[in-house]
Amino acid sequence: MKRFAKIIAYLFVLVALQAGVAAAAPATISESDRADIHELVAKYSFTWDAADEDGFAALFTDDAEGNWFVNGEKKPAIAVKGIQEIRTLVPSRAAVFAKKGLITKHLMPNSTIESISATEAKVVTQALILWQLKGIDLLPRPVQAGYYHSVVEKVDGVWKFKRRDVYLNGVFTPGEVYPSLAN
Repeated sequence: MKRFAKIIAYLFVLVALQAGVAAAAPATISESDRADIHELVAKYSFTWDAADEDGFAALFTDDAEGNWFVNGEKKPAIAVKGIQEIRTLVPSRAAVFAKKGLITKHLMPNSTIESISATEAKVVTQALILWQLKGIDLLPRPVQAGYYHSVVEKVDGVWKFKRRDVYLNGVFTPGEVYPSLAN
């Protein structure tokens, strides 16, 4: 009888432990949410390349942060906090490119998504950035490659970037690729 009582006690402990582990495990995001997050990543590329300041800003939470690290530097080349600072990124860079006739294309073919909770996830995205010189050199030139490490959050049913840390290697000045634009 004592042996039976011990077995029951062990089973009770196992069930209690299992319930505790299940309660501690983060909620996973749905397949529909995963598709929405992939769409968010794609919209980032399209809005940036189209110099769509409003569309780009709409992809971020109001308190979002972003850091751009280039060529292995430990200090970010660009660091922004809040939607207003993020909004300024597109027109400042787009104006330089438009003046020079430079077209950008951000290709982000692969992303992994790790659930933090039902409304938050970590996303790592592979990136390749191409440039073309309008009317002069239409051959797409790969200029940067790297990874975007993001935290996304579901706000009012819509996934947005809460944090976006960009790690790119390559060239960042048009004159490095197109000598005629060196000025």
